[in-house]
Amino acid sequence: MKKTLAAACAALCALTFSACSGNNDTEPGASGAYTEISASEEAIETLAGAEQTETDASSETEAPSEKVLCGDIANAVMAAVELPSMAEVGADRIGMYLDLAIPDGCDFSMYICGSGGFADEVFVINTDGLSIDDIKAAAEKRIETRKKDFEGYNPDEFDKLDNYLSAEKNGYYMYVVTCDNSACESIFDEYVK
Repeated sequence: MKKTLAAACAALCALTFSACSGNNDTEPGASGAYTEISASEEAIETLAGAEQTETDASSETEAPSEKVLCGDIANAVMAAVELPSMAEVGADRIGMYLDLAIPDGCDFSMYICGSGGFADEVFVINTDGLSIDDIKAAAEKRIETRKKDFEGYNPDEFDKLDNYLSAEKNGYYMYVVTCDNSACESIFDEYVK
């Protein structure tokens, strides 16, 4: 933008000097001098129009669609909701918790309670190229297994599992086991628009 403005100023100066240094017989206000100045004004308008078009085009290309990262959603949930000592589950250990084949490079994030004394979990996955039915089935199987773990042991944790949140939207799936599912759902909706 600055280069275009500098070029416009340079063009104006060059045209102004050529108008003044032309034929000495031309009196000020004569039609020849007027034509030169009009040409320079036209050049500035043309450059200004090109600059605006360039700005419009660059703003279109500079605003790529934002890709939502599953880790960002999971971190936002964990920051907003009180969760006890959460531990991240990496791709190498996901099979221990979910009966789900996650391909290499698939964006997902999973956190579980590190102590094992609480049922809290956060799982978010980008579903591109995956079967949403398989993902939901794996989540439901995980929840049912955890219910058996907590049944008769800790009623509060069992209630969290019994009321877990499962959400799907715009190519993302999330399930959470927390004490504040409405906050988690709001975060999911905010990130996945």
